[in-house]
Amino acid sequence: MKMFSGRLVLVLVTAVSLVTHPERASATTFNVTIGPGGNLVFDPASVTIRTGDQVKWTWGSSGHSTTSGSPGLPNNLWDSGIHNQGASFTRTFTTAGTFPYYCIPHGGCCNMVGTITVVNASPTPNPTPTPAPSATPTPASILANISTRSFVQTADNVMIGGFIVQGSQPKRVIIRAIGPELTQFGVPGVLANPTLELHDGSGALIGFNDDWQSTVIGGVITSDQVQDILSSGHAPTDMRESAIIADLPAGNYTAIIRGVSSTTGVALVEVYDLSPAADSILANISTRTFVQTNDNVMIGGFIVQGTQPKMVVIRAIGPELTQFGVPNVLANPTLELHDGAGALIGANDNWQTTIIGGIIMHDQVQDILDSGRAPTDPNESAIIANLPAGNYTAIVRGVSNTTGVALVEVYDLQ
Repeated sequence: MKMFSGRLVLVLVTAVSLVTHPERASATTFNVTIGPGGNLVFDPASVTIRTGDQVKWTWGSSGHSTTSGSPGLPNNLWDSGIHNQGASFTRTFTTAGTFPYYCIPHGGCCNMVGTITVVNASPTPNPTPTPAPSATPTPASILANISTRSFVQTADNVMIGGFIVQGSQPKRVIIRAIGPELTQFGVPGVLANPTLELHDGSGALIGFNDDWQSTVIGGVITSDQVQDILSSGHAPTDMRESAIIADLPAGNYTAIIRGVSSTTGVALVEVYDLSPAADSILANISTRTFVQTNDNVMIGGFIVQGTQPKMVVIRAIGPELTQFGVPNVLANPTLELHDGAGALIGANDNWQTTIIGGIIMHDQVQDILDSGRAPTDPNESAIIANLPAGNYTAIVRGVSNTTGVALVEVYDLQ
């Protein structure tokens, strides 16, 4: 089974914003003991640090390693090698993200794994654990579900979905790769057996599934998930479809959908928020895929839940992808926004030209610029909308039935 190809360009073009931060006064070294007292654990197993900090692992017993990745799936960020009691290994972390690691001899057999979470530095770093913040009110509205349907091909044209978790608490989500289930809705040419990969912001593979009734242990998946998936109320209806439940700290994540044995077909990637009361949100969803014509255009869906409208910007990106080395981009994408009844409530072709109609009642160019999410190419499309609770669909097509790789996105502007 092909798990992850380093050749695949993981493009989360707009799922990552580069924010400058003040420099820190000094870096901090965090200590982790490997195998204390002969126990097959890292102590502590989870460490949260800031960019520029170091982690120093010290061997408390012999015959262990600290190796980045998940058991059986090293990602080559670091590997201490196997050492004996008293040895040490230090690494400086310069980029934010979640970095799983494991012991080569004992990761697979005994779940000897750990996680380093790196957050951006702040002017007043606090390297020691702090009490959990007091409970805050549930947001008045949230993006509760985000999904995209498209035709999954092979190599660089598989389906790549990105999302961001923001907040002070982990966000519990279920990610699904759906294919056969779509036939009941009259969708032709479905992907018969989709697989699902979950990657963190550094590109590391932190979870994998092929057939949701068979859990693949590793990374963020530490125990059998079948009952949890059933209890979530979002279990796929076909055993060949895939799902992962994960408790994810703040950061950027990528879900990749492929077909077993390089098969192709229409599939759906979805992320459901299973902890809406937590002090964290799904702030952005973006999916990259090859946009075709007719039934195989790109269709992105999202749900707004809550008591107040949600202000979002929806974008259809094509030419901008070329700067990231993506070939065959969709040169001129158009964007449609539909409500839960299927009615067209907004449209755009070229974001610098507003199409008045539906929920778009005035020129949006300045609003798009002010949002900080203006596309970089005038041929790309965008809509700003203040949406009440309900289901919405964004459809991306190519002008004059052109085809190519594009990105559909929904940003929470609140």
